[in-house]
Amino acid sequence: MTSIATAPDSITIHALLRAMASPAITLRSHGAPPKLSLVSPALFDPYSELEAPAGSILLGLGLLPVEPKTIEIIRKAAVAGFGAVIIKQYGRELGATIAAADQAGIALLTVDDEMGWLQLDALVGSALNASAEADSSLSTLGVGDLFALANAIAAMVGGATTIENLQEQILGYSTLPHQPIDDDRRHGILGRQVPFLPENAAQYASVFRSRSVVRIKGVGDALDRLAIAVRAGKEPLGSIWVVDVNGDLDPAAEQALVRAADIAALHMLRARSAYDVARQQRADLLRKLMDGGDDATLVAEQLGLRRSGPFVVAAFQPAMGQASEMALTRLLDLVITECETHRGGAHCVLVGTTVYALFASTDPSPFGPVEALARRVTERSRVSLAVDLRVATGSAVMTVTDINRSRREADMVLFMFTSGHDSSAYACAQDVRSRLALLELASHFRKLPHLLSPAAGKIVANDAESNTEYAKTLRTYLDCSRDSARTSAALSLHQNTLRYRLKRLRDLFGVDLDQPEDTLLLWLSLHVLEFS
Repeated sequence: MTSIATAPDSITIHALLRAMASPAITLRSHGAPPKLSLVSPALFDPYSELEAPAGSILLGLGLLPVEPKTIEIIRKAAVAGFGAVIIKQYGRELGATIAAADQAGIALLTVDDEMGWLQLDALVGSALNASAEADSSLSTLGVGDLFALANAIAAMVGGATTIENLQEQILGYSTLPHQPIDDDRRHGILGRQVPFLPENAAQYASVFRSRSVVRIKGVGDALDRLAIAVRAGKEPLGSIWVVDVNGDLDPAAEQALVRAADIAALHMLRARSAYDVARQQRADLLRKLMDGGDDATLVAEQLGLRRSGPFVVAAFQPAMGQASEMALTRLLDLVITECETHRGGAHCVLVGTTVYALFASTDPSPFGPVEALARRVTERSRVSLAVDLRVATGSAVMTVTDINRSRREADMVLFMFTSGHDSSAYACAQDVRSRLALLELASHFRKLPHLLSPAAGKIVANDAESNTEYAKTLRTYLDCSRDSARTSAALSLHQNTLRYRLKRLRDLFGVDLDQPEDTLLLWLSLHVLEFS
């Protein structure tokens, strides 16, 4: 078992940058700042005093380089003992700001505009935590080299090791000789994916609920394991699993695994940081493409899409009350992972509480494979994330300029789900074409309300005021082609009750079903008002 040396209490700015190894973070100042303290970064709060341990890092949320306030804050931070401040450049000149930092003796760093402050906080915090661990076998490994990291953990803890992401994909695994493994590990390594087993959900839930090492009892022929969640602050990134052949790995192994999880967090964060910046740029382009506009062709070229289709947009939306920030992030990763198995792949983006996937295909009828993928994502989300999904696809379109129409149709199908007009988990626009047409009419009728049947408006208003069901009765009667028997069965009414209601409709609202044009407009208006 490798021993852990006494941890250092500070780090130089250059050592910290090497630890993070992120192209998104750049040192701008030229002076020689004091060493940085190994404590979590502080967030700038304009309504609080600048207080933190000497050598702390200040994350300058909301600070613009060109504002005099920013230079004043940098000077105050230096006086308060901060060792570095990080801001975003937002395309502005930094000359005066750099000069102020040099004069104050504080390091000034910038982070790419596309990187979120929470991600930056996690990256810096994990780098500081990892730097506090003196075990060079872990802390000096190459950037993103998760296989080498897995080997180092296996040697330190004493068992075959795998490192996984939140989608249970194996990012790295140890290859040390003479460390026994079982069939579960062997199959996972071959497919780079943890095999789907009934006990998985409960095991992973116990790992991510715990802040320390969890002992997992092997099921069947599987060997026991030690497991720990990998986190950056409160954000889960994945997990580490170590085979415990005889169930005798001791508390020292557990302590080593806890330290290894901090190092793994840094490796996983910095390995994905450059990718995340690029993904954010692609996400911005994809949002723009789905919004439509005159520059759709240019945006598509930047995404590497050809001009001709077919193209199909699928929309994945969590059920009401399940769209937490963490759930949406994990859902996006799950959709991306599953889309990688689709022929030709897909472009994915999160907008609001919906994950969209854009599929490009040479197949003129791409719905079959997309539907199969949608149902697979729905099942994996329910089992792995405990999130119920509703999935909708728009129509296939043949040009990039029509991609926004496919996205809009997918949104309208999702609206049907949330409005209670469809109880299924998946629907395709081509299967509900008539309902989509009614939704389109509803949007036009809202802009031009004088086109609605006056009688329909009075009936709906009366129902709302008197708690009656005349609109539903009449709509169902017309839907059933004025067949009294079918209507009575659909509404669970006696036919005499139905006849009475139809008579009251004539008496109260002047409904004359012998006028074809009036009846058509009345039927359309009732359906349009149902969606309004």
